[in-house]
Amino acid sequence: MVDMGLITGAVTTLKTAVDIASSLKEINDLTVMRNKVIEMQNLIMSAQGTAVAAQSQMLQMVHEIAELKAQVAKVEEWKATSERYHLVDYGGNTLAYELTEKAANGEPIHRLCPVCFEQRRRSILQFRFKTNAGQQKYACVPCDREFDFGHRQSSSAPAHRTISQGGW
Repeated sequence: MVDMGLITGAVTTLKTAVDIASSLKEINDLTVMRNKVIEMQNLIMSAQGTAVAAQSQMLQMVHEIAELKAQVAKVEEWKATSERYHLVDYGGNTLAYELTEKAANGEPIHRLCPVCFEQRRRSILQFRFKTNAGQQKYACVPCDREFDFGHRQSSSAPAHRTISQGGW
């Protein structure tokens, strides 16, 4: 906040300078008049310095206000983005944020990385492949994490194969 003492001091100093200027017309001694003019000039310079200091504080405050407004805008923007998603348990102890149908606005339904989401980043998970255990493998490119969605299913193939004797 601008120091009100600076502004009050500048106004008081200028008032004193005005008082000196109005008393100059009554002074007949040239030396006294010159001293009063010098005193008045010093007061005006002091008031200017105080005004510059107050202006500097004000510009700093304007800069801080602009930064705070930018931060508030980012928070509001993230809030609007995050409200479009809900946390889903895909089984197998894997969670991700998924776009809700009502908030899709023409976008395909997709999943976001839960790690990036908590850091207020919207990182769409990319499908890689389906595992032999029936899980879907997704990857987050920005944070280089991989996710296996779904429960592991036991393989339907036999654990081992026997080879018959007597031939190929």
